Amino acid sequence: MSSHADRAVAALQTAAGKAGALVRHSTPVTSIEVLGEDAVLVHTDSGSYRARRVVAAVNAWASKLVGELVPLPPLRVTQEQPAHFGAREPEDSWPSFVHRFADAFYGGTYGLATPGEGIKVGFHGVGREVDPDHRDFAPEPGQLAELRDYARQWLPGVDADVVAPISCTYTTTPDGDFVLDRRGPVVVATGFSGHGFKFVPAIGRVLTDLAVDGTRPDRRFGFPR
Repeated sequence: MSSHADRAVAALQTAAGKAGALVRHSTPVTSIEVLGEDAVLVHTDSGSYRARRVVAAVNAWASKLVGELVPLPPLRVTQEQPAHFGAREPEDSWPSFVHRFADAFYGGTYGLATPGEGIKVGFHGVGREVDPDHRDFAPEPGQLAELRDYARQWLPGVDADVVAPISCTYTTTPDGDFVLDRRGPVVVATGFSGHGFKFVPAIGRVLTDLAVDGTRPDRRFGFPR
C-alpha cells in the first residue's frame, strides 16, 4: 500500500471517529450471526457486538465470512506480485497509467508513483489462486523476471535493476463487476480487492444507502439471481 493510501485510510478513520464510530484494530471477525431482519451479532476473537446492520467489506475473506449468509458469485482470490522500481525521473512527475496488450506481458500492466518507494508497476490479475489465511507472500521468479523485462522495454524512467517486489491479493468476480448488495441485515461489498481503493467515496455512499434504507445501485452490482 502506498503512503498516500495509508494517509487516506487514516483520514477516513479520523473522520469516522469524529462522527461517533469506534475503530478497533487487531480485532478479527470470526463469524456473523443473523438474528432477524434488523438484528445481527458480529463475533470477534475479543467479544461480540450486536447491531441492526453489518457491512462486510472483507473481499478476500468474503466467501469464508458471509458465503453462507448471502448468494455470492464465485470469487477468485489471487496473490499478485507488483513491484516498486527505482525512479530515474522525479516521482512527482509520473502519471498513473494502464498499458493494455493483445498477447504480451499477460495482457495488461498498470503503474503509478509511490512517493518515497519508487514507481509501482504490476500485471493485472494474473497471480495464482490462494487462501488469504495461508499464503506465502513470496515473489514468483518467472513473473518478476517478466515484470523487469517490461520495465526495461517500456519504462525508460525507471531502473529495472532496482526493484522491490510487493505481495498483495486480488478478489475478482467472473465478469469483473463489483458486488454491492444487501440480504436482510447483511450488507456486502466484495469483488474489487486490488483495484477498488480509488472508488472508496462512491462505494461508501452506495453502502450507506444499502444499510440505511436498502436503496440498491444498478442491478449489475447485486447478488446473483
